[in-house]
Amino acid sequence: MAASTTFTTACIIFCVLIGANVEAEEETRPPHIAIVGGGIGGTSAAYFMRELFGSDAVIDLYEKNTIGGRLATVNINSREYESGGSIIHPENLYMVNFTKILGLEKREKNSGAIMGIFDGEELRLTTSPYSVVTLAKMFWHYGMDIYNLQTWVSNILVKFKRIYTTQDAGYAYTNVPELLASMDPSFANYLKKSVIKVMREEGFHDALIYELVLGAMRTNYGQGVEIPGFVGAISMAGVDSGLWAVKGGNKMVPENIVKHSKINVIAAEVKMVEFLEDEPFLYEVYYRKDNNNEAKSKRYDMVVIATPLHDEISDIKFEGFQQDIHNFPQKYHKTVATFVHGRVNSSYFGVEQPADMPNEVFTCNMDLLLNSFGQHLPVDYNSASDTVPPIDSNIVGKLFSNRELTQEEVKLYFESIEEVHTVSWMAYPEYNFKKIDDLPPFLLNERLYYVNAIELAASAMEMEAIAGRNIALLAYNHWHDNLDKIDEKYVDPAHATSPETVLVLAIKQS
Repeated sequence: MAASTTFTTACIIFCVLIGANVEAEEETRPPHIAIVGGGIGGTSAAYFMRELFGSDAVIDLYEKNTIGGRLATVNINSREYESGGSIIHPENLYMVNFTKILGLEKREKNSGAIMGIFDGEELRLTTSPYSVVTLAKMFWHYGMDIYNLQTWVSNILVKFKRIYTTQDAGYAYTNVPELLASMDPSFANYLKKSVIKVMREEGFHDALIYELVLGAMRTNYGQGVEIPGFVGAISMAGVDSGLWAVKGGNKMVPENIVKHSKINVIAAEVKMVEFLEDEPFLYEVYYRKDNNNEAKSKRYDMVVIATPLHDEISDIKFEGFQQDIHNFPQKYHKTVATFVHGRVNSSYFGVEQPADMPNEVFTCNMDLLLNSFGQHLPVDYNSASDTVPPIDSNIVGKLFSNRELTQEEVKLYFESIEEVHTVSWMAYPEYNFKKIDDLPPFLLNERLYYVNAIELAASAMEMEAIAGRNIALLAYNHWHDNLDKIDEKYVDPAHATSPETVLVLAIKQS
């Protein structure tokens, strides 16, 4: 009896030790990570995960099309033009840093471009190649609103940039409102109000809102001033000065990230993600390559979804989960970019002399088919060797609309046409501040993350990069049980001046 008891006890101890060793091995070995989607969100997550987990981590990125996603170019007249996300703000730290780290060059926006606001009959306002003249015209048209707008956007950018300090400190968030609140509590509130309400509360007048602001919303998101205040604020930053793009195309950033970070790209479509629960690996990813009916699979410790989980975009199945995971109900907005190589019909825009036609036109009438017009330069444009074609000559122009244009409709905007290319995107969500409580989370399940949750707050290259780093930090903190850095407010020591803040820091440091 005693011998039997001793044997049983030894078995228990042996099993406990084996279990402890397995658990220790799981904690110390480098993780196996799957990323589904090769746009700027997925590649940003890959970049930051490589930084955090090191060179030994296995990082597979699944992309059924080309790396870059909605960052792409179109060939017109033997040169490439930006067809997706086309502008980057000078304060977008991640995009700026990616460009430097990857050895890419900036391509400045046409500094001499003239912008106009069109109501369907006439241009209500045009800018000037000279900034002083533009400021005077804006002030004459909008009064102090134009100065207050610059101040408001500047303050928003100051608050926005706090996320970089927070992420540098290793903090991450499982949902979008918490991430935005880490920048400033007002940002989470901006989600629940329309941009028109936010701006009226800030003291702006309808003349500015229904012209300049509406024009920006239509050109950036194809929607009006009823979209949520946060995405509206981000949109207004997109008409700021100093905007730029990457020489060779913004798609160069995600393309070079996967090379720089040594990410294993698998050219395949992910069909299913299965939760294994008690296996050494939590997930099995089933995928299928082009022209191959045979489904393959690989197992991972964590999975990052970096493609919108919405109807008409994704049909990934999720199996083995206790709670159902499926596509989210919010719809995505179809936007159509029609590129035309030809001569603009300036008379449509109420301009008698073609040479007086603006290079860029916002529309401030929701009944108009056209959201905006813009003269575009090739992605390899070099100011030293290239000249900007005069607006009254053959140019490449981009027409933004919410549906495809007929040939007769294109002829309304161009009096002569040599070439037409149409690019249709499910580009960004249909924004609705009344449905903001349905925002999807960054954390779908244990170690299952969703980058594109950020798009329901605002869709932009820098927002995707911020979400990518947030996901990388979430994964790293979960892997190493750094739970004190998840969904916690970060207090920057440089701004710790109040007695309450000093006390909180003292408790944390102790």
